[in-house]
Amino acid sequence: MHLSCILCFLAMCLFAYGSDYADFEMQCTRRWPVPPFQCLFLCQHGEWKFLKPLPQFTVEQKPNGTHCRRYVFLSGECFNGRCVRATNVPIAADMTIPPEDESA
Repeated sequence: MHLSCILCFLAMCLFAYGSDYADFEMQCTRRWPVPPFQCLFLCQHGEWKFLKPLPQFTVEQKPNGTHCRRYVFLSGECFNGRCVRATNVPIAADMTIPPEDESA
C-alpha cells in the first residue's frame, strides 16, 4: 500500500514537471554572445562546479526575425543563423508623388 502511494506520487511529479521539457532539448544554463556573429550564441549546459566535469557548450542560432545590424549601420534580421536585410524595410524611400489637388 505504501509503495503504491509513493509510486503514484512520483508519477504525478513526473507528469507535472514534464511539461517544462516538452521540447526535449537541453535548456541553456547561460548564453554567451559570439561578437562577430550576431545571430549565434554559445549555449552553456550545466554549471561550473569545483572538482566536477566541465559543462557542455553548443553553438545555437537566434530565432528567425531577431533584430541585428548588417555592416554596423544597416538594420537587419536573423535568418538561419545569418544577419540578412530585413524584409519589411524598403530599399529606397517611398517615391510616390501625391496627386494634385483638384480644387486648386
